[in-house]
Amino acid sequence: MRWPGRHRSTSVHAFTDVCESRDTGLAFKVSVRVEWHPSTRGPKPADGPRIAGHVARQVIEKTLNEASVTRLHAAEQDVAAVLHDRLPLRGDVVVKAVTVSLRVDDDVVAAARRKEQTRYDYELDELERRQARARMEFLRDELLVDPSSARLYSLLQLSPRLGGPLPSSDPDELVREVHRWHPTSRWVLIAQTLHTFSERVTEDQAEDLLKLASSMMELLGHRRLAANLSAAMEAR
Repeated sequence: MRWPGRHRSTSVHAFTDVCESRDTGLAFKVSVRVEWHPSTRGPKPADGPRIAGHVARQVIEKTLNEASVTRLHAAEQDVAAVLHDRLPLRGDVVVKAVTVSLRVDDDVVAAARRKEQTRYDYELDELERRQARARMEFLRDELLVDPSSARLYSLLQLSPRLGGPLPSSDPDELVREVHRWHPTSRWVLIAQTLHTFSERVTEDQAEDLLKLASSMMELLGHRRLAANLSAAMEAR
C-alpha cells in the first residue's frame, strides 16, 4: 500500500513495529516505508528519519488500535484511507508518502477468534438470562397474580416465547407459592427486617434473640421447629 504526497521525496526511512489492535493483547506486525524531507524549520539531518518515522507511526498506530486482527484487509483499507486524507504530514519534517504492510500470525488470529466466540457466548447467555427474568416477571405479575388469572391463561393458546406452567400444574398451588415468595409478601419483609436487625446488633445479642425465638416456638408446641433453630445456631 502506498500513499504519495504532492512533492517528490528526498529521503527514505524504513522500520518495522508491532501495533496493538482493539483485541486486547493481540497486535499487528507492521512494516513501514516513509518518504520525507526536512521542513524549513527542520531538525538536524541525523534526527530527521526518526522524527519522520514517529510522525507516520502515530497515525498508523491510532488507526490500528481501532481495528481487529481478524480483519486484516479492512485494517489495511482503514490505514490507506486515513493516510490518503492526511498526507502530507507536516511538522519538523514533511512526510510526503508512506508505504505500509500489515501481517498477523495465524496463532494471533486464532486467539482473536476464540475471544470473539467467548464474547458471543457470554452475550448469548446474558440474553437468555434477561429473557428468563422477563418470563418469570410475566408469570409472577400477570399469569399467577391470582387463581382466576391462572385458570384463564390455561384456556388460552399462548406463544411458546411467553412461557407458562406445565399443563399438569395446579394453578391454586402455584399462586400460593408465588405469593408466598414474592418480595413484597409479609413473611419475606419480616425476614428481611430481622436479618437487617441482626446485622446491627452484636453477635451475643443476635444469639440471645434466636434463643428467645426458639423458646417461644417450644412454648407454643412447635418443638421440631425449635430444635431446627437450635441446630442452626450450633452450626454457626
